[in-house]
Amino acid sequence: MIALKFTAVLIIRFHYADSDPRFKFRFNYFKTAVLPTILAQRNQNFDIAIRCNPEHDALFTALSPRIRVFHVKNEGVNYIHGKNGKRYFHDHVSWNRIIDLPKYDIQIGLDSDDFIAPDYVAVIRKTCRDFHSRNLGASLHISFQPRKMYLKNKRTTGMMEYTPRRGSAFMALFQPNKGENYKFIYEMSHLNLWKLADKSVTIPSGHCMVTVHSHNESTR
Repeated sequence: MIALKFTAVLIIRFHYADSDPRFKFRFNYFKTAVLPTILAQRNQNFDIAIRCNPEHDALFTALSPRIRVFHVKNEGVNYIHGKNGKRYFHDHVSWNRIIDLPKYDIQIGLDSDDFIAPDYVAVIRKTCRDFHSRNLGASLHISFQPRKMYLKNKRTTGMMEYTPRRGSAFMALFQPNKGENYKFIYEMSHLNLWKLADKSVTIPSGHCMVTVHSHNESTR
């Protein structure tokens, strides 16, 4: 099948300083709650790549032989303040700053504290395959409509509506033409990532869930 020719990677940002008090909680939560949902995917034809600080490389690679780590030139942690007065984590970087990560046809972005259903990767691959069959060489942005779960009481609710021109953080970027214009999936905000692709689609709710807890970066 043509889909098997596409390389895919699930990318997770985890570049906390060793002294950051959030690291221990997030690492343990990723290890015990999030990683199992990744390893339980029905379609396992993808790599797992974690952006971390070099001092944490061994911690992550010990979690699974599926995991590789990568880094960013001039790594740092930055925040910006939105018009609403809230503070947001800002770590968008262009591809020319990426170290130790090859170009994949499909990049899948996932926050380290969020959940994906067992068919998540399969849905992405099928969407890319169907799009490619009609649009050879074109790029595609995919985002999913998530639900929200409060960790304290496991209560779930809906979220704001995402669209092809307002994408969610559950996203994928398909670039079968991996030339000089290749883009990193975390090059800009997930809301505007659609601008980097020839086409954008939104997958309906039922495949992923945001976790709300005391150590969120921006989700409230």
